Amino acid sequence: MSELRDLSARKEKRAVRAFFAWELPAGAKAALGALARELSARPDGGTVRWVRNEGYHVTLRFLGNVATSLLPELVAAVRRELGATQPFEVTLGAPHAFPSAREPRVVVVSARPEAPLAALAARIEAGVVAAGLPAEPRRFRAHLTLGRVRSRRLPPLDETRAAAPAALRVAEVVLFQSDLGAGGSRYTPLARLPLPSSASPADPLPLPTSFQ
Repeated sequence: MSELRDLSARKEKRAVRAFFAWELPAGAKAALGALARELSARPDGGTVRWVRNEGYHVTLRFLGNVATSLLPELVAAVRRELGATQPFEVTLGAPHAFPSAREPRVVVVSARPEAPLAALAARIEAGVVAAGLPAEPRRFRAHLTLGRVRSRRLPPLDETRAAAPAALRVAEVVLFQSDLGAGGSRYTPLARLPLPSSASPADPLPLPTSFQ
């Protein structure tokens, strides 16, 4: 019954399925897209449902269904927690199966070093809890989903090849709305929260008026 209530609330725009994430820059998305196309052309490449270029991100805190009336307070609480967080750089590692090659559920790319991303996720978590949402019991893992496995078969993965060897700057957190569809999930940015030294004098992207 709770799933039916959640679905009804989303349809009536009383709730959205949402998450906080770091969105990759366009150049990195293009590199990952090229890698995914290369892997999909290998034997058993069709056993994976590869993520579209525009969907590449590192989830920092999945929220599930959130009441639209709570979104402004949630964004404000997380923004306060990010006040002392400076931008930093990460690199993306090689594609590999998760949780294991024997029982693969997704093909992922790790983001390293994990420590600054984990610290960023912890600040977001503090804001989420301050806004009244339940705490996240699972340990944070810094990764990017490249594709979702449909069976236990996988294309050959070159686990020594970096997905994007150049360092990437993490300078913004984005609150995304996630909408499930036949062609996969679609993500819409609801709020952009720049990290302090990268922030301009203007306010971050405000929530749509329907959510205020």
